[in-house]
Amino acid sequence: FESFKTNSFEQLCINYCNEALQQQFNLFVLKNEQEEYEREGIAWSFIEFPENQDVLDLIGKKGSGIIPILDDQCRAPGTTDKTFANDIYNKCKGNSRFEANFRQVGALRFGIQHYAGPVEYDTAGFVEKNRDDLPKEATELLLSSSNKFVTTLADILSSSSAGAKPGKKITVGGQFSQQLSDLRAKIDLTSPHYVRCLKPNDRLIP
Repeated sequence: FESFKTNSFEQLCINYCNEALQQQFNLFVLKNEQEEYEREGIAWSFIEFPENQDVLDLIGKKGSGIIPILDDQCRAPGTTDKTFANDIYNKCKGNSRFEANFRQVGALRFGIQHYAGPVEYDTAGFVEKNRDDLPKEATELLLSSSNKFVTTLADILSSSSAGAKPGKKITVGGQFSQQLSDLRAKIDLTSPHYVRCLKPNDRLIP
């Protein structure tokens, strides 16, 4: 989980991943364990744990999440970090985990109440980082190389850019979200085991 003085697109992706893995942990360790206690009739006190599905929806839900909104902005012509910021201010303001006060709006920033605490993000650079376009001049330079490996690499880069459907270029955020979804699907198919720390008593003395 990352929270710095200035947080950008990279921190949003990292914290999105941590939110998703935290939900997996809550499901496997807390919810499933407590259900097992109930089945076995073990006396215990119910442990309340925060549900963070609303945060995951805020960041990644199709149509209304921050990353899908950013993807839409990156596919549209003439968009900037400011148009992206204004779009999320309009579409995310109803989510209780989203924050955009007057100071933040003036600075093109927004906040998210993560499970680990609040984080403020600066939208500067979001659009460019999500597009991650290779300049045309760079591709042409690679193609003009006398080294076969370099020209092959240039062909791959050119074909990957040209192969995407019009208006559907794969963005960094879209690719990250898909990889995160694949990771969670793989975890669901496994039987994770966590190290349990046994506490003998609340006073921590013999």
